Amino acid sequence: MHTLLTLSAHKIGGPAGVGALILADGLEPEALIRGGGQEKRRRAGTENVVGIAGFGAAARLAREELPDSARLTALRDALEASALAAVPAARVMGAGAARVGNTSNLLLPGVAGETQVMALDLAGVAVSAGSACSSGKVKPSHVLAAMGESAGDAACAIRISLGWDSDGAAVERFSAAYAAMAARLARAPAA
Repeated sequence: MHTLLTLSAHKIGGPAGVGALILADGLEPEALIRGGGQEKRRRAGTENVVGIAGFGAAARLAREELPDSARLTALRDALEASALAAVPAARVMGAGAARVGNTSNLLLPGVAGETQVMALDLAGVAVSAGSACSSGKVKPSHVLAAMGESAGDAACAIRISLGWDSDGAAVERFSAAYAAMAARLARAPAA
């Protein structure tokens, strides 16, 4: 069995367009672009030295900030509890499973994710209705479908990400805006 790990710098605050590939001993993938001897002949072209240095700096900072993950997980859990208390129809996707601590995915049946994003944006709260790599695409999450959600319900989910500067006040602002949005949209006439 061969094992590899791919990493993207931008996922930890580093520059976009640079990453890392870690290969198990003995695994020799075929080069996609041939030409030079860079990266042990795995790719051609000049290395992005500035990007690599930025990735290294971001990795060092991420390692230093690992103790903060417990704080973010507690904030995420508080956000979810508050949202569910205010909007009982909402569901937390992946609740009870091991999940990344800074991200939540809330599903509000009957209210399109894009509609929730716009309503929350007007309230000064930034969320998304999908991953950044699928922005601009109007289709339900394949991940939620794989978790057993119908296409209709999967289209009613939003993603909330917490960051290094998130605090209890941010959770309270989100929860208030989420409750107000859900109450307003539940009363809105069907289109």
